[in-house]
Amino acid sequence: MISKIEVPFEVKAVDEAGNFEGYAAVFNNIDLGDDVILPGAFIKVKTTRAGRLKLALFHDLTRLIGSAEFTQDDHGLYIKGRVNLAVSYARDAYELMKEGTLDSMSIGFNTLLATYEERAGRNVRIIKQAELWEASLVPFGMNPEAQVTDVKSDIRIFEKALRDRMGLSQKEAAAVASLGYSAVHRDGVTEATATVEELKKLSLTIDQIFKVSP
Repeated sequence: MISKIEVPFEVKAVDEAGNFEGYAAVFNNIDLGDDVILPGAFIKVKTTRAGRLKLALFHDLTRLIGSAEFTQDDHGLYIKGRVNLAVSYARDAYELMKEGTLDSMSIGFNTLLATYEERAGRNVRIIKQAELWEASLVPFGMNPEAQVTDVKSDIRIFEKALRDRMGLSQKEAAAVASLGYSAVHRDGVTEATATVEELKKLSLTIDQIFKVSP
C-alpha cells in the first residue's frame, strides 16, 4: 500500500544552482491519518543508478525535477537535493520554493511492517519498516507537523467503511483495503489515481448495499 505524507519543508540552504537541504519527513509524529513513522523505518529505498532519491513535482513521476542524497537521523529523513534547472517546470518549481509558495515536501512510501497502538487517545498505526519511493514538492503546509494526501485519506476512509459496515476487524479491513493497492506505483500516478477511484466506487457500492432494507 503506497502512502503519502506531507510536511512543511524547512529549507536549510538554497542557492542559484538548484541545491537545497531540509527534512522531507519527520519521525515519531502522529499525522492526520493517525500514522507514526519510527526512526530508521525506511529500510529500503528506490533510487537512481547513482543511489539518489528521486524528486518529483506533486507525486507525478512523469514530472521528475531532480534527485537527492538522503540520511535518516533521530528527527527524520534529511535530504540534500538538486533541482535540474535545465527542465522548465523544474526551474519554475524551484523559484516557487525559494519564495515560499511550494513550502512542503511529501514522501511516497510502501509500508512493509506496522502495528497498532493507542497514543494520545487515538488508535495509531506505527510504521516500523517501509520502502521509500520518492519525495515531492507540494504546495500544502496547512498542518504544522504533517499532512496526508488524498490517496492515503481515501484508503483510510475505505478501511473505516469496511469496519463499520461490514463488521471486519481493523486488521481484516486493512488487509482487504491493501489488496486494492497491490499494483500502485508500477506505472506511476495514473494507476494510483485509478485505484483510488475504484476503491471509492466499491466503498459507495458497499454503502448502498447496507442501506437497502430487507
